[in-house]
Order: sequence, then structure tokens, then C-alpha cells
Amino acid sequence: MNLTDFTSWEGIAAIVSAVIGLLTVGGAVFRWREQSLRREDVQDWANEAITALQSLVLLTALPPGRIPADEAGRRLAEVIFDTSILVERGRLFFRNKPWGDYGAKKPLAYRGRRPALLDDLIAAHQAALRLEGADARTRAQLSLIAEDALKDFVTRMQHEVGRSRTASPATGKVGESVDVALAASRLDPRRVADRMAEMGD
Repeated sequence: MNLTDFTSWEGIAAIVSAVIGLLTVGGAVFRWREQSLRREDVQDWANEAITALQSLVLLTALPPGRIPADEAGRRLAEVIFDTSILVERGRLFFRNKPWGDYGAKKPLAYRGRRPALLDDLIAAHQAALRLEGADARTRAQLSLIAEDALKDFVTRMQHEVGRSRTASPATGKVGESVDVALAASRLDPRRVADRMAEMGD
């Protein structure tokens, strides 16, 4: 082997090393991008689920007649459809866990036990189906089921996509209990009068 051969092999080795390096970096960037997109997709899904769950909380907690009947009916129909659809969409992100022969005859995506966070949406869906025409006791029960489903779901999703710390100390400040009546009594009467004038009262 002469010096020219050695130089050409050295050059080829350098080129191969550079290509491998670029492929490695490219693969890492691709994986990061895929994870980032999935996280954004899960966040979007969770936001839609929270909207549906909180809507049901309000529909079950507010006395009948507080929201016009046609609006309440429209919103209830949305919750019924949205919660069912969100369960199926959620299966793309959160797969069933193998559980012996449980669901063995079902299609692959439905075999085993589903994640508990999907159960929160199913509970809300079933509660929404029972709300129309419910008596006071049933309505109270459905309200508690809806509230529990919302709180459980938000808690689980906070572990999945929530941040461990805030970007600013101001937004990380601990809150206090909220009492609207107390807050109203502490308002400067001049501010209240000014706002009433702006509202035409």
C-alpha cells in the first residue's frame, strides 16, 4: 500500500464517519420531533376532553332553567358525542394493557384493560346519557360523578403533559381560597360605580 492509497482510505473513512454522524444527529432530531408532535397531539386531545368534562360538570351542577333549555340540550348533545369520540381518539395515545384473556375475542386495540383515564371519559359519557329528565337525587349523583371524572382526568393528564415548574415565579405563586362575596365586599365602591356607569346601569 503506497501513501496515496493510505490518504484515499483515510479520506473515505472521514467521509463515512461524517455521514454516520449526520445520520445519527438526523435520527435524534427526527425522534425528538416525533415525540414533540405526539406530546402536542396529546395536549390538544386532553384540552378537548377537559372542555367536555367541565361542560358536563356545569350542566349537572346548575339548577334546571339556569341555562335556556334549548342551549342546555345542545350542549348536552355535544358532551354525549364528544366524550364518546374522545374515548376512541384516546385509544391512539393510551393503549389497553394485556390482562390475561380479557377481551381476547375483540379487535387488537380493544383487548385487555383500558387505561383509567379513558374510564373518566366513559363515566362522563354515561352520566350525560342519564341527565335529561333526571330527578333531583339522580342529578346530584350525576353531578358528583362528573366532578370526580374531571378531577381524576386532570390529575392524570397533569402527570402526562403538565410542566413540573413554571417559567416565571409569579405564575408559580400559591393561590388562596376564593370567596366571591368577600372579594366583592373589598372592592373600592368608586370602581364599582364606574363599572356600573360603563354598563349603563
